[in-house]
Amino acid sequence: MLIRNTARSPEIRLVEKEPLLTDYKKWFCFFSWALFVMVGCASADDSASRPLSRQQSATIESLNNEILRLNQELEGTVGLREDLQAARLKVEKMFAEQIVRGDVRVALERRGFVVTVLDHALFDPDETQFTSAGEEILGKIASVLSSDLSKNRVTLEGHTDNQPIEDAGGVTNWEYSIGRATAVLHYFIDVKALSPERFGVAGYAEYRPIDSNATESGRDRNRRVEIVIAPGRGSDASGR
Repeated sequence: MLIRNTARSPEIRLVEKEPLLTDYKKWFCFFSWALFVMVGCASADDSASRPLSRQQSATIESLNNEILRLNQELEGTVGLREDLQAARLKVEKMFAEQIVRGDVRVALERRGFVVTVLDHALFDPDETQFTSAGEEILGKIASVLSSDLSKNRVTLEGHTDNQPIEDAGGVTNWEYSIGRATAVLHYFIDVKALSPERFGVAGYAEYRPIDSNATESGRDRNRRVEIVIAPGRGSDASGR
């Protein structure tokens, strides 16, 4: 039996990050500037520019098309982010009590919409079985994944503290973290019948902490599963 320190702490911080569209804005500004320069060069010296007018026209047309494409992508990205923002507000209402207790955290980050559930809120101590409360949490998240965000890809990330596992029989925090994430995966695809093509699983052991491992409360926060919902929609990421 795997034995881990499962001390709980009711204190936790809610972290929110605003979505970033910087890359798209940079490219849009660059192509707009390039188009401005090309038009200026074409009109600055009419006699000198005549031999290059066809080439410049083609370049300007190409830049116009690229600006149009980037603008369409930007609008699409904004729309996808708005979907995630709406889902975030819905999930916050679903888990108002758990957020206050610190068992659940939600954040909209660059990588997508992230729902973090602490280990003790999902699993029985020292077991791989879900608690009834843990199943209720996952059931609510599954309902969002099958309705509001039914086309989005999802990565399930397992994380641990830095304490070695007692009586592990060779199992390290690497296996432990990915095992937690895989258990959540099987709940979603086996119990809730979500499409497996949408999911990926990762285990990071103790190497991506969100708090100090020097205290029990910090280690409690580090033992978690993160459900990362990407803003993009894959063509094969539909529910069954």
